[in-house]
Amino acid sequence: MKVDDKLLKRSLNAAINLSIIKKEGFKDKTRNFDESIDLIINVKDVNLNDPKQRIDKEVILPNEIVVSEKPNVCVIASDEILLEAKNIGLYTLDTDELVKLNNEEKKYKKKFVKKYEFFIVEDKMMPNIARYLARFLGPIGKMPKPFPSGYGIISNPEDLKVAVNRYLKIIRIQLKKIPIIQVKVGKKSMDKQKVFENVKAIVNYVADQMPHKYNNLKSMYLKTTMGTPIKIDEDFLKSMEV
Repeated sequence: MKVDDKLLKRSLNAAINLSIIKKEGFKDKTRNFDESIDLIINVKDVNLNDPKQRIDKEVILPNEIVVSEKPNVCVIASDEILLEAKNIGLYTLDTDELVKLNNEEKKYKKKFVKKYEFFIVEDKMMPNIARYLARFLGPIGKMPKPFPSGYGIISNPEDLKVAVNRYLKIIRIQLKKIPIIQVKVGKKSMDKQKVFENVKAIVNYVADQMPHKYNNLKSMYLKTTMGTPIKIDEDFLKSMEV
């Protein structure tokens, strides 16, 4: 199901507009936080028992999806890289803190790795990451990967700056156990054209990974954090009168 740009833009507008709380006799109300916008893709005719048909990839989008100066990352490093990460204001772990984390209970470590979207690790510390955290990071797709499969392993402060800027635009696309992909494409406060460009990039990327390209895309939806899911479909939009 290849989607044309006009339909995609109408669906995006509908998802944003229907996130506004409307009640007859009352002024329209928006929620008091900047809602995320998610894209949901249901795929079909894909054998997820075949590792080649699964997806676990960090993808750089055309536009930032993090509306802030820094992404939600944890930097595990030493010396100059550690100092630079602290100067930027990122959460950090040094060697001693990593050992201390390893001595925590399993439940605590699981909670810790879920707290951050991405982990950036100095290359010489990767053996310890593999030893202490791989069993927790791996199953949720957060194990740092080197370029070109990922952007999480670095060797100097300049690499850190590049990685942080990239992570403002990076999303992790996963298709593993169930035939559904759900990713953040932006925030309500963003320019709609930029969100549209992000959506289009993801749809094209996912289709390109499929054995039968767009024919493997069963259905797609856009929704804000608290809003109504909007199916990217002409008949659905007509039924919603949008």
